[in-house]
Amino acid sequence: MKKKQIIVSQHDYEILKTLCYHSPGTEKLREELERAVIRKHKIPEDVVQVNSLLQFRDVRSGAVREVKLVLPAASNIQQGKLSILSPIGTALLGYSTGDIIDWEVPAGKTQLHILRVINDGAGQ
Repeated sequence: MKKKQIIVSQHDYEILKTLCYHSPGTEKLREELERAVIRKHKIPEDVVQVNSLLQFRDVRSGAVREVKLVLPAASNIQQGKLSILSPIGTALLGYSTGDIIDWEVPAGKTQLHILRVINDGAGQ
């Protein structure tokens, strides 16, 4: 199955590219960045970016989660701050409200349905 093209801001792209060079285990993120459309100017408000607050549903379990997608140093799952380097964090980057993503996580394949995205304007 061909994956949908994702959108990443130039700002986020530069930060994440640097992160990939300095962090182990970033292969999936590198793959996502390689296929991303990089936008220098404002990107749509409903696109998941670094520091987006979003709500998604795991299609398999039906569980709904609300998280903020953050850089690894800011991650804290108890506070709902999901690292961009986590399997689900990498999966969500660049997709938008309404998208359903097929993704491999440690527990097997899953589908994530993005229900809502809130951006504060950072990274645009």
